[in-house]
Amino acid sequence: MTLDSSISWSVKNQARMHQRNADQPYASATEAMMFWPETATAIGVRLGANGIIEIAAPLGLQDLFSLVVRPTSRFLAEKHSIYLERVRAKCWHLDWPLLQIMMER
Repeated sequence: MTLDSSISWSVKNQARMHQRNADQPYASATEAMMFWPETATAIGVRLGANGIIEIAAPLGLQDLFSLVVRPTSRFLAEKHSIYLERVRAKCWHLDWPLLQIMMER
């Protein structure tokens, strides 16, 4: 395994994120991903039984594979300013110049 200290990671405990986001408790980590800001980041991967890779993508994989960042419906409406600030702060376009950043859904 190779570690890359140039990548900044942020880990959130989904069991408590509903409190931070003023939501009802999430039934699962997969349900919690439906409340994430972007469709392309709402993806979870884990190594399951017998070494099988399991993917949870409640909003699909199309945007990830198409290099599209778009807000989920919640961040298009009542939380749109948070989405815009997140896109600005992350500067994804500098690392991935082919990325298409959508301001609307």
